[in-house]
Amino acid sequence: MSDQKEIRVRFAPSPTGFLHVGGARTALFNWLYARKTGGKFILRIEDTDQERSTDEATAAILRGMEWLGLDWDEGPNAGGDCGPYFQSERLDIYRDAADKLRDTGALYPCYCTSDEIQARNVAKGEEAFAGYDNHCRELTAEQIATFEGEGRKPSWRLRTPDEGSTFWYDIIYDKREFPNDALTDRVAIKQDGFPTYNFAVVVDDHLMGISHCLRGDDHVSNTPFQILAYQALGWDIPKFGHMPMILGADRKRLSKRHGATSVEEFSKMGILPDAMVNYLALLGWSPGGSGDDVFARTELIKKFSLKKVNSAPAGFDYDKLNHINAQHLKRLEPKQRLALTLPLLQEQGWDVDPEWRVPASNTQGYTKLVLKTLGGRFSSLLRLPEQIGFFFTDDYALDEAAVAEHLGNDAARDRLGRLADACERDLPADEPATKEAFEDVMRATADASALEAGDIIHPARVALTGQTRSAGIFEVMWLIGTPRVVARLRRAAGAE
Repeated sequence: MSDQKEIRVRFAPSPTGFLHVGGARTALFNWLYARKTGGKFILRIEDTDQERSTDEATAAILRGMEWLGLDWDEGPNAGGDCGPYFQSERLDIYRDAADKLRDTGALYPCYCTSDEIQARNVAKGEEAFAGYDNHCRELTAEQIATFEGEGRKPSWRLRTPDEGSTFWYDIIYDKREFPNDALTDRVAIKQDGFPTYNFAVVVDDHLMGISHCLRGDDHVSNTPFQILAYQALGWDIPKFGHMPMILGADRKRLSKRHGATSVEEFSKMGILPDAMVNYLALLGWSPGGSGDDVFARTELIKKFSLKKVNSAPAGFDYDKLNHINAQHLKRLEPKQRLALTLPLLQEQGWDVDPEWRVPASNTQGYTKLVLKTLGGRFSSLLRLPEQIGFFFTDDYALDEAAVAEHLGNDAARDRLGRLADACERDLPADEPATKEAFEDVMRATADASALEAGDIIHPARVALTGQTRSAGIFEVMWLIGTPRVVARLRRAAGAE
């Protein structure tokens, strides 16, 4: 067992589904605390629920952790001295711990079925799920023999003290206390011989040297049983910290009805891992200071403190997540932007090496120039193909409202026709025109028609890009090239 003086925290998901927001936030807080303190972050897969646990869910959880960049020091694919790190491979360990408690009488056999327990509760005028009534707590040898003769297999329950209370000082909530007479004797070993979650987690956390058990506050009701199990086994109790739940906009626990909740869904929505980590960190934790919400993960590690974790529920705000994501996108280095962009263009089936590219620029060189024109508008991966598609294909999306406003009248179409004639006449045919040359032609055409430059620029922008907003129009014309500029202007003017 590891030295208890070392900070050791863990994330222990059950592989019954994808890595969701709540689990990811729990993993992140544990990871941040380990990285802040120089401790160890352990990943353990709690797969003792044989009916619901799947290999596919395990793989999805690992993918989600890797996508978030929450690397673990011990666990699946990482190894460690406290393995195995799958509960299904630790059954002998749980049996040994249970045998110790059987020998001391702390565990006793219970032959009741759930239907029998519920029927007794109802007969007493209580709710069917009021809890276990200690029916088998003091069985005689004869009673046990009778049950065994009927072929019943027992579960094994942990005795709860009749008096006093079970309490702990929660890192997040301060003192939490439960009267023992309000607790029930909960099952430690099920009838099939498998441990319950509450028993296995105690054995695992002890043998893995977990110093701080940081988890969601939906586990608060489990903590008294776990403390009693620690005490029955004669083991030191870790420090507990229960983090606030995450709510949707309707102030109910976040679920699929509120939108995306799994990490992989957010990845498909164009959210960057660093942005997701940044936003998750703000759900229940406040860095204090100036109020800036955008942090690199190195900053989060530096600022993180369990003392600043809030006990109040946190509301998940999709708009704020998108805002933080946009800020992270704007902070990317050119190489990072390029690496994200090329696959998106290729997914559209577009030629990222179009024949009209600026000479002397290869595929990535042209795309770099295109991305440079975006500047601070590079703020959404989902919208990126729409924003720059016209640089790579003539079959680009058109904003119908923009077309109706700027191209839907004869005057606008006439101006575009004259601009196309001027570009074809005044720009060199044997070499690319410069941005300055396009500007000169545009302004000269406006002057010749006694118009303001904007009277031609606005319809030209819609004709060339399909949008009312884009990079500078002369940069756009330069990157598209004269032949495409002329063809698109004529098409919008109705000449093609």
